[in-house]
Amino acid sequence: MNKLLDPPAAPARPQLSSSAAALWGTIYGAVSAVGYTATNICMRSVTDCDPVWVMCIKTIPTVVGVAPWLIVRWRRGERVFPPLPVIATLAAAGLIGQLGGNVAFQWSLGIIGIALTVPLCMGMIIIAGAVLGRVLLHESVNTLTVVALAILLAAIWILSVGAQDASNAMAELGTVSPWFVTAAVTGGCISGLSYAILGVAIRKAVLGVSTVSATTFCIAIVGLLCLTPLAVHRIGVTEMLQTDRGDIAMMVLGGVFNLIAFLALTRALQITSLVHVNALNASQVAMASVAGIVLFQEQASPALTLGVCLTVVGLLIMPRHKRVGE
Repeated sequence: MNKLLDPPAAPARPQLSSSAAALWGTIYGAVSAVGYTATNICMRSVTDCDPVWVMCIKTIPTVVGVAPWLIVRWRRGERVFPPLPVIATLAAAGLIGQLGGNVAFQWSLGIIGIALTVPLCMGMIIIAGAVLGRVLLHESVNTLTVVALAILLAAIWILSVGAQDASNAMAELGTVSPWFVTAAVTGGCISGLSYAILGVAIRKAVLGVSTVSATTFCIAIVGLLCLTPLAVHRIGVTEMLQTDRGDIAMMVLGGVFNLIAFLALTRALQITSLVHVNALNASQVAMASVAGIVLFQEQASPALTLGVCLTVVGLLIMPRHKRVGE
């Protein structure tokens, strides 16, 4: 997979020993898990802002961070972007990922909290990813996969049962409508489905056709270009400019953490084992739940505890496909 990140003329990276690869894979994986958790914490702290506007600001660090690398590659005379059909596919998938993924996730955070939204989203990512991988990529589904999917479906159902109490605890004025809570739970699941669709598109794009940097830039710039006018339509330029500076800082910080987490995850996937990938996903769920309860006083309940535990188990036993080059 290194060839997807490095320019063709660059010398090959020295191969790490198995022990060094395990160590650095764990370090990169931990950085990624903490980075994504920090991103979600930042996003949870600005749920009083319009979700479209929040996600618009969040994409800026990725665009700014990746663009210089693409410029360097262009100045070297290398191909920067994939063929137009691939760009079109990434743009369509990026639009789904931005609206159905990021915006739906951010909206759900404000209704049912981070402790519930993250495991709901993560569970659906794995379930939808397995189904889409089977249908579109012809990937195998074995008995262990079926068991893991059943556990994750049970976890989503249990988390949904506890969503009403969690939402009521977050509400400042009275009880939240059950239909509103159901919509938020559905939003968390839709975000996972959207991320899974985006993941399939990325998987097909980076397998020898596009670089990770170009793929990431395409998806981020789609988000910036489509979310900015939508935010203007929803809240207007005046309200956008009047957004509290502290909230803007949290949105930008969330985008920075997201970029760092993505880069760390990319490197971890290059050198570490599949077990680390599973543990990485499970640790995100656990950390998000702890953050919700400790930092945002979200309600700890038997349904939340059992749902999170089942999600972690499902993620840990879910077989994963080998990374490129394995």
